[in-house]
Amino acid sequence: MAFNTQQASRARAAVLIAALVIVAGLAAFVVMGGLAPATLGDVAADTAGTSSSADAAEAMETVDAQYGTAAQALLAQYEQDPTNPTTLLNVANGYFDWGVAALNHATDDEGSAHAIELLNQAVGYYDDYLADNPEAKSAMVDRAICVFYAGDHTSAIEALEDLVQNTDPGFAPAWANLGMFLESEGRTNEARDAYETAIEAAGETDAYGVRDYAQGRLDALG
Repeated sequence: MAFNTQQASRARAAVLIAALVIVAGLAAFVVMGGLAPATLGDVAADTAGTSSSADAAEAMETVDAQYGTAAQALLAQYEQDPTNPTTLLNVANGYFDWGVAALNHATDDEGSAHAIELLNQAVGYYDDYLADNPEAKSAMVDRAICVFYAGDHTSAIEALEDLVQNTDPGFAPAWANLGMFLESEGRTNEARDAYETAIEAAGETDAYGVRDYAQGRLDALG
């Protein structure tokens, strides 16, 4: 079983990562998300008030304390039951959340390198999960987001193009994120097409809550 009930509920809730300093303010549409104890907005609120007096290391320590502790707890659960695919997926999601939070609060090269290392660790855990669950589309999308935020935009775009061409042409979250990736690269017309396809693929049921996200990006593009 790829997803537990809590993860499926989170997917339907359409969690959005508020990428405050990434890709000129664009946010990714996260299909599943991890089990971190606080949202990125919570961490931003915790650190924003002290940014004038606390240095970058202190801000990153706050992120690591919240997200790192959660990710390490998930890793411990997986090590106790390495045959359970859900625990492995939880680890990948936990490192995803930690990496994005760290990237949002990185103010120097050291902080950025730390965040990218965490995102690459998340990619590794997603790869391990996908090796035994090759049709797990949500994990494919979240892996591509990690690759994108780690700086390899070309590979991230190629991954989602492959997903919508060869795995599921109607998977709305893949189209929504592909639109964001293309928009960040200045490929506006292609991005607009991807967002429109995401809305069409979402249909009336809109199981992942994609419509509002994609429509918002279309409105911003004008």
